[in-house]
Amino acid sequence: MNNTINLNQFQVFHWNKNFEIGIKEIDEQHKQLINLLNKLANTLTYENDAMVTNIFKELADYATYHFETEEKIWSKYLHNDKWYIKHQSTHKSFLPKVLKLQAKSNQQNYNQIIEETIMFLIRWLAIHIIDEDKKMFYIIKYIKKNKTIKEAKKLTKNKMNDSIKMLTDTILNMHESISSRTITLMKEHNARIKAEEELKKANEELLKLSITDQLTQLYNRRHFENVFKSELSRAKRTKIYLTIISFDIDYFKRHNDYYGHVKGDDTLRKVGESLKSICKRSHDFPFRIGGEEFAILTSVDNEELGLKLAQSIQKSIDDLNIENIKSDVSKNLTVSMGILSKIPTQEDTIENLMKIVDKKLYKAKQSGRNKIVK
Repeated sequence: MNNTINLNQFQVFHWNKNFEIGIKEIDEQHKQLINLLNKLANTLTYENDAMVTNIFKELADYATYHFETEEKIWSKYLHNDKWYIKHQSTHKSFLPKVLKLQAKSNQQNYNQIIEETIMFLIRWLAIHIIDEDKKMFYIIKYIKKNKTIKEAKKLTKNKMNDSIKMLTDTILNMHESISSRTITLMKEHNARIKAEEELKKANEELLKLSITDQLTQLYNRRHFENVFKSELSRAKRTKIYLTIISFDIDYFKRHNDYYGHVKGDDTLRKVGESLKSICKRSHDFPFRIGGEEFAILTSVDNEELGLKLAQSIQKSIDDLNIENIKSDVSKNLTVSMGILSKIPTQEDTIENLMKIVDKKLYKAKQSGRNKIVK
């Protein structure tokens, strides 16, 4: 596993040819300052105080070295000149500001301080290089052409009128580069959102599969126990009627044996569709418990509404007109039901309520089938 930290992954300050002043040594040092600035920006990705401290020190040390190099060049031609003295003053103001920001990073959230430092460095370097360093370069260039300092300054002022245009061009070029990177990040962001949405959808599908009977598309027995626990708790808390309906398809084994398993599966699917068409409320939960066994959990305002729901289900299955000539009670498919509607007490459990419903279903079968026992 590669744990190497890449501190050059992103660039907040892009080198541009307009930053070149024409002295190779100085240009290379400016590039290194910008490289250190970008390294500092990349520490925002990592919460590592030691890393930040090291890069702050590296930046300060290199800036000191760079300023000394510049001043040796400038002083050779402009020693004691007020432009040179002002340039020196700018250099001297830089390090205290950086060191002050570094000190603040030990007291506050260093990410915030790094961002503040980066903004300061971007402004300082861009203006310092394009304006002050270029100005010094042009003065020396004209002095080398045998101009007096006064003449060199005048020519430099005229030349520096173009610096605004140069600065604008530089900003536009940097903006283009940053915009390109922003677009890339936006694409990555959108791709991540899409991947997260697909993952969420896949997880939802997996959840649906885990709680769904694949043949009938009703909830399965596993989910029955979870919903029962939740709905029983809710009914106790809100004092509402909890209705439990349990039913079997009458003589389904005979139906399956006579018509075949394909027809039998089709019958179960149609029963499932019929249940879903009736159980549409948010608290209606239809289940296939297994084989020809089905159940419904729902909340109602009174016991009579629970019975009406059971009657509606029985009628909808009868209306399917599914032939079952091997049945002893009807030429078409019928069901036997047990139903319990009550406001549960704190003593009620899933087990004791299901025992009551199962007894009612058993009684419906024993009394001739195609009946509802409440």
